Amino acid sequence: MTTGHQTHEGALSNTTYPSLVYSILRRADTGVLRVQDGVEKSLYIRDGRPIFAGSTDPEDRLGVLYLKSGKIALTGLLSALEKSTLQKKRLGTVLVELALIRPEDLVEGVLEQVRRIILSLFQWTQGRYKYTPGPLPTEEVITLKLNADRTLLEGVRGIERWERVWEAVGPLDARYEIMKDADDRVRALGLSPEDTAVLSNLDRSKSLQELCGLGKMIDFDLCRLVWALKTLGLVKRV
Repeated sequence: MTTGHQTHEGALSNTTYPSLVYSILRRADTGVLRVQDGVEKSLYIRDGRPIFAGSTDPEDRLGVLYLKSGKIALTGLLSALEKSTLQKKRLGTVLVELALIRPEDLVEGVLEQVRRIILSLFQWTQGRYKYTPGPLPTEEVITLKLNADRTLLEGVRGIERWERVWEAVGPLDARYEIMKDADDRVRALGLSPEDTAVLSNLDRSKSLQELCGLGKMIDFDLCRLVWALKTLGLVKRV
């Protein structure tokens, strides 16, 4: 359902992408979030669920994804690109017409392409963003139906820069505790036994240092998990 929220924009350096995107997803809004920093990536949201993504980054192109995965050869890709340009058709359609991929490969490829673009945005720390609520400007045939909480969890857990993680969860004496009303949402996340063990240790507040000394999860992964759960509002800093 589209809400009456207004367009808003700003510098990504003044926030974090996880906080920004989740502030939009949790409203069950419909609209487009665009982030620019040399290239532009767009996240299409329907009723609070990420359903599609676009990118002007050449590395995010479908043909490059197929090439890197070994599904098509370089000569095949170049031929398809030429035909796509001449006939003004989507590359995926041309790849199927040339029998370089199967129709089911196209669906799987587009879904993987979109998923990668969505998750790549969690690595961004610079650039400008603009969120525009309202009807989506395009109706894509192939769309995802991602769960907002799971998307954010996977996105944060893929962040590799330690400085960002530490800024979000430190210092060592920072104390965390699970929210009292978090049970249903936690179950819906489908956490691993290792993740669940971390949460079970937060039934009472514990410092980050204490958490790092419990269980088998490496400290870096534990800190990313805490960051994700904090952003989701499942764990609070006390």
